[in-house]
Order: sequence, then structure tokens, then C-alpha cells
Amino acid sequence: MSTNFQFINLDYLDLMSDGDEDMKQTMIEMLLEEIPEEMEQMRVLNEEGNWKELREVSHKMKSTLSFVGNKEMTAANQQVEDIAKVGEGTEALPALLATLFDIYPKALDELKVVGAMI
Repeated sequence: MSTNFQFINLDYLDLMSDGDEDMKQTMIEMLLEEIPEEMEQMRVLNEEGNWKELREVSHKMKSTLSFVGNKEMTAANQQVEDIAKVGEGTEALPALLATLFDIYPKALDELKVVGAMI
């Protein structure tokens, strides 16, 4: 697939699907479903100050984001997890979550394009 994307890099997804287009399509559909759900959970948990569960959702999101391949999202999510784990520096969470919320719809749009091309 020669299309250049700004918000996704599917090298890892391509590697894991090993040329199986059905598997790739299934993974893209999973990402399109899971990312919005996980992002909403993270928003609510941050508002509640529930750092333990925020860390758990952020940790789960690491594997999801590895398939998306967006370094900025991955880095922001890692920082969210690290902060939520220790419960210190939580004043940085709104900006980190804003980064995730800014990028993820754009990444999903690009994933939809890939899904339509398969």
C-alpha cells in the first residue's frame, strides 16, 4: 500500500498480519471500535481522579496504539500511564489527554481509508 499517511504508520500491523488481508481488516475494525471507547474511559477516569483505573486503561491502550503507529500518541499515552501509576504530576494529564484527543480522530479517519482499500 503506497498511500502516505500523516497520523498512522501500519508497519507493525503489516508485520503482525503477515500478508493476511482478512486479519488486517479485522484488526483495523477492532482499532476503530476500541480506540474511541478507551479514549472516553480515559477522559472519565481523569475527571474522576481515578488514577489506578486510568493507568490500567492507558496500559491496555499501549498495545492498541502499537498497531496505529503514531509516535506522538504513544508517547503521550506512556506519560499518562506513568503519571497515573504514581499519582503525582497529575496536573499534566489534561494536556496529555488533549494531545490524544486531538490526534485520535485523525488517525481513525486514516484507518478508515485503509480499511476501505483492503
